[in-house]
Amino acid sequence: MAPQQRLIIVTLMAVVVTALSIAYVLSVPQLGINWKADFERNVLVVENVSPDSPNHGKVVPGERAVAVKQDNGGLIPLFADTIHEDPDLLSYQRYNILLEQQNRLIEELEDGTINVITSDQRVVTLTAEQQAGSGALAYLLIKAGYGWVALLVAAGIWAYSPGRIETKLFFLSGVSIFSTTLTLGTYGGRELAISGDVLAFLMSLNHLAVLQVSASLVALFWVYPIRQSRFPGHYVILAIGVLAWLSDQFQLATSPQYTVYSVIVVGFILGVMVLGRQWRLTRNHPIERASLKWCALSVFTGCLLLTTLIMLPPALGVSRGLPLSLSLISVLVLYLGMAAGLTRYRLFDLEQWWFKTWIWFFGGVLVVLLDVALIFGLGLAGEMALALSLALAGWLYFPLRQALMSRLGRNRQNNFDLALKKLVDNLFSASSGGRILSAWPDLLEQTFSPLSIRPIKQPANAKPVAVSNDGVQMTLAALDVDQPGFLLEFADDGRRLFSPDDLRIASLLRAISEQALFTVRAREDGAEAERRRIMRDLHDDVGGRILSVLHNASDERQASLARNALQSLREALQALDQESLSWLVDCVHDWNDLCLQRCKEMGVQLRWSFSGDLYKEQAITVRQRINLSRIIHEALTNAFRHAHPDYVQVSVKIDNENLYLKVTNDGVVGLQTETNNIAKRGLNNMRTRSEELGGHFHFHIDGSTATIDAVIPLDGA
Repeated sequence: MAPQQRLIIVTLMAVVVTALSIAYVLSVPQLGINWKADFERNVLVVENVSPDSPNHGKVVPGERAVAVKQDNGGLIPLFADTIHEDPDLLSYQRYNILLEQQNRLIEELEDGTINVITSDQRVVTLTAEQQAGSGALAYLLIKAGYGWVALLVAAGIWAYSPGRIETKLFFLSGVSIFSTTLTLGTYGGRELAISGDVLAFLMSLNHLAVLQVSASLVALFWVYPIRQSRFPGHYVILAIGVLAWLSDQFQLATSPQYTVYSVIVVGFILGVMVLGRQWRLTRNHPIERASLKWCALSVFTGCLLLTTLIMLPPALGVSRGLPLSLSLISVLVLYLGMAAGLTRYRLFDLEQWWFKTWIWFFGGVLVVLLDVALIFGLGLAGEMALALSLALAGWLYFPLRQALMSRLGRNRQNNFDLALKKLVDNLFSASSGGRILSAWPDLLEQTFSPLSIRPIKQPANAKPVAVSNDGVQMTLAALDVDQPGFLLEFADDGRRLFSPDDLRIASLLRAISEQALFTVRAREDGAEAERRRIMRDLHDDVGGRILSVLHNASDERQASLARNALQSLREALQALDQESLSWLVDCVHDWNDLCLQRCKEMGVQLRWSFSGDLYKEQAITVRQRINLSRIIHEALTNAFRHAHPDYVQVSVKIDNENLYLKVTNDGVVGLQTETNNIAKRGLNNMRTRSEELGGHFHFHIDGSTATIDAVIPLDGA
């Protein structure tokens, strides 16, 4: 099952459970009265009455209700605990009394009317009816919202690695938080009463869930990021939570203070101890320590707030200092902290999968909301309404919906067509085998859009392409002996598994790329063989002839020309040898000598400057050295040929990435424009040599001063 399928299933199940809770809350008859508990007099006080309530005007704010009179003459006492938001703060004795009272009250409410006796012995007949806009529904939605955040974060983590115990434990904590807040939202916001049997069931589920929140988070740090021992301590911790819940169900103590809240506080202390041991175990593991830091920050801070604000006061037998709704913010701290950790650390080795999926998921939600808005928002009557609906649907809705759907569901055939086009482009433009090898992972990414693609080592006899039995992974053997293979996980950003069609397509792409690599390598070998032949011919034939001219020169001028020609030939031979390197420090000295010699010959002052750091073993290619030497030589030639300079200033600057060359001379005469000068062959040659090295060239004239600037990257281009 693909990750997004798991997310859809979990989300649908949560939607169903939430819908059932909403349906139950809406089915409970309401009076439209907000009650306030008066714990001093142990009665209920009318806080306000909704203007839309059928009971508006029958009772007034501040009036106290003490009982409900049954048709048979019996009385159901009303006391402060009747509307207690969190009945597990009561003793078991008071809790059992509350359950019995709730059953009796709901029977009266379901009859449609209820006779309330006030503190002044007035009997008021109130009408009970279902109300969609009741405060109970708002209470449920707010509390459920906290749980939904926890569930979505935990499910998003678990879906990509469902077999790992740590993701299972974190998912269990998210499900437990969701169950805790949903059950609390169902019974905690009751206006006056719900079924006592339903309340007992919800309370039982709530206690099991809240105990498992604590147990699962403690157990998480038993196994993550490093398993503390082979002893299955995480299962023991979960079992302790179940035993505590059983003691609560059988009411083995006087109240949940001892069977629930105290157990959770002890669990928090145990969790701190387990976390401390993890800190010691990860001291020599920087990656695990980084993950632990963020987990500890979010989980520990969230649990500390959760325990301090919600669990500790009942465990100590005192009331909470903050309202329950405000205290539940600790849930957001815990789970949103984990979500934020996914962007900073590789928590659970998920990297960015989680966020890709939820972008897709909420995009789908947006499409559904657009559908709902069109159906219900435009469900108007009349011909004008129909025309408006059609116009909005045709011009706005359908284009927007189609754009969203095409964004969410990428066409596999389009992917393959684009990948094939890219492959052909790469093959025709590839100048070396390295170009094909570097483009191979990008081609796989574009074709299959996997959530993860990473290099792996494989045995020599591995299959060229293979898909795992569960369809989660696809492996591709290396294209070349010294290259890694690749492992792809979850196709189409996690929307599906790898299929036999993917296996066929990957095999085809790999075969084409492998053949192209072989062809390029053969071409490279042929070019290298031809290059070696040319080098031998130049060295043996041309070099021998120039050397003969040098030995038989009749004067120094001819000898100098022969020596220069021989030096140029040697440089050309070195340039053909692509494995040759030159030390940069020697090149700078040679360039300085070249400038000194040329300026001395022409009787021009040289202003030489150098800045930057030169390392002894810093090298450049022969092609870079020759091109830079000839740029300097040509710049000096231009200065002497097209100007009457008093000085030539040569500046060389080197940093970690580039070499900056600047040649400036004065003595420019006439109205020479930059355009006319750039057109000259010398400038064009300098520009070509700079661009051949991947650099930039610029020439300009300012008055009587001409300047040449060249920036050459030192990355071996």
